[in-house]
Amino acid sequence: MDKNQSSALPEVPPSPALLQEQLAADFALLENWEDRYQYLLELAKECPPLDEAFKNDALLIKGCQSRVWLRATSLPDGRLEFAADSDALLVKGIMTLLLKVFQHQKPTDILGTTFDLHQKTGLQHHLSPNRANGLAGMLDRIRQLALLYRPVEGTAPEKSVNEAPALPATPSSGQEPTFVETQDAVLNIIRTIYDPEIPVNIYDLGLIYNIEVRNGGVVKVTMTLTSPSCPVAGTLPGEVADKIRGVHGVSEVDVELTFDPPWSQDLMSEEAKLELGFL
Repeated sequence: MDKNQSSALPEVPPSPALLQEQLAADFALLENWEDRYQYLLELAKECPPLDEAFKNDALLIKGCQSRVWLRATSLPDGRLEFAADSDALLVKGIMTLLLKVFQHQKPTDILGTTFDLHQKTGLQHHLSPNRANGLAGMLDRIRQLALLYRPVEGTAPEKSVNEAPALPATPSSGQEPTFVETQDAVLNIIRTIYDPEIPVNIYDLGLIYNIEVRNGGVVKVTMTLTSPSCPVAGTLPGEVADKIRGVHGVSEVDVELTFDPPWSQDLMSEEAKLELGFL
């Protein structure tokens, strides 16, 4: 959360299902699609702002005709706070519509929601094929981020900061893991990797900008370092790739190193800031 923002948590919103009903009712009050398009353009003004530093390829949603960036951060109570932007006003309005449903929701609630607002409003019939693909891409990215931030079920005994968490078990059935299982396993293995000079894993340190798990077990990770001159610049990305390759279900790994945006303490998790004495 931005240091300039209040420390108070945002109000807990209604459920995503109820929010979709409310938004569908708002659409129903508009008599024609010219008015509804204007409504989407007005919504664009309410889009949660994204800092210019984060408008980069790491946060760019693939598959959209226009450029769309989306970033999520986890609030102290586990809910997700999104920020977004687009270079097309209508697309930005559509993204704002999605975020009105998912903003400040828990990852499990996001994953458990069937988004059908575009069907309730008829929006799906009034979008070009490219815009419809873009909407699907936005929904996929929101769900990927929810998967990324979803808390691991169950509790584990306390560990010292340098003790790596247990590795994910290989599915006992012998079957190939699902997308969700692979995503969880990749995230868990990343949390076993530490910068040797800092007693915090690289995920909580904020060095991981994005994780994509694609069909066939292809994993792409976008990461950074605390500085371009970091002593582990030549070895840490390789360590990340090697450990992910060992995850059951992963067939290919691509680790991209970027310094845009540059790392800052704001990217660290609350737990990491507390551990390092920044809170």
